[in-house]
Amino acid sequence: MEIIKKDIEKLIELRKEDTFLNHLMNVFSRDFRPKGEIGRNEIKVWRQSIWNVAFYPIFTFELNANNQLTRITDKLNPIGKTIVGLILIGIIYFVVTNLSTDFGFLENWLQILILSVFLLVFITVFRKLYLFEKQNQLDEIFEILDIEIEKKNPEKEWSLKNTLIRLFTYPFCIFLIGLNFFLIIPNEQYILALGTFGFVGFYLIADLKMIFKK
Repeated sequence: MEIIKKDIEKLIELRKEDTFLNHLMNVFSRDFRPKGEIGRNEIKVWRQSIWNVAFYPIFTFELNANNQLTRITDKLNPIGKTIVGLILIGIIYFVVTNLSTDFGFLENWLQILILSVFLLVFITVFRKLYLFEKQNQLDEIFEILDIEIEKKNPEKEWSLKNTLIRLFTYPFCIFLIGLNFFLIIPNEQYILALGTFGFVGFYLIADLKMIFKK
């Protein structure tokens, strides 16, 4: 069955242009209706979810001269890209401004360790959230458009690679929780403790959602 332009247009409930301002308004409005931009040779579709408010994908449906679907691609929306960029810039700025000729890595091992774990957990969390939401939305789109695809063997959540990753990240999470209770909170570094709990919590929630997904 060939998918034509009119079929794809039915995915859109509210027409919007794919601009930074529209996506910014979309994040704050928390409007979960499917939105999209209809062009001559392509149609862009995006939809927020309660789990992925600022990191939802934009799907681009490419059409040929006969308005038939040829390919579907995806990308992170511009607000998500901006947030990721600002966080990475903030981390780089923190590192650069705290490095000096007399900076001792051994004396500052705790800060370096926590910063490294934050970066690792940050990348892992948002990658998992994005891929999880992308696949969920693709499954819904394929069902609506009645697209049959050859199912590939998905990567098992307890594959060797994922197991090795968890053998590294889970002990780190436990270590950070212990640092909070025995060192960071007693020293009244509450902002650092809150950030640590936030990153650990986001990682564990995202990972458990991937494990127990249908």
